[in-house]
Amino acid sequence: LFAFISSIAFATAINAQVQFTRNGKISFYSKTPVEDIKAENNEVVSFLDPAKGELRFQALIKSFVFPKAAMQEHFNGKDYMNSDQYPQSNFKGTVNLKGITFNKDGVYKVKVKGDLTLHGVTKKVDIPGTITISKGVTNAKTVFKINREDYGVVVPSFASSKIAKEIEITVDCVYAPYKG
Repeated sequence: LFAFISSIAFATAINAQVQFTRNGKISFYSKTPVEDIKAENNEVVSFLDPAKGELRFQALIKSFVFPKAAMQEHFNGKDYMNSDQYPQSNFKGTVNLKGITFNKDGVYKVKVKGDLTLHGVTKKVDIPGTITISKGVTNAKTVFKINREDYGVVVPSFASSKIAKEIEITVDCVYAPYKG
């Protein structure tokens, strides 16, 4: 009986352990007839708390890397993201983890809800995602779109044909147990 109760307690502890990464990946893509723009940030910090269903992300804007140095410079400048004034983007929300067993391999569709802050503007988002558990490793992925103007990112008129209003965001995080 003691061994059985201990194994249930151990399984529950593993299932509820906070997950963490400081190497999460967020990329974005803007497609227009004139130009496609891609950038990637591989220094995203994220926590996933299975016991509470909480999910948090933090990304430094200056950590987005572009294929061309000029794109990166413009992106961080005052006409676009103004990363000196708005140095980071954050997400704080919840994810419905009902039915997910974090110590058993599987692919699970989830719904993420919360507040996305970008360029000093916070908006509610409700997006689909996928959590994959494989050999004890948790991976969270989502692809969604935002309207850049909703977040106060208005580009100069001379560049408006080069930057889409709707930007595709991809999030891909591989987590490990948080060791505080």
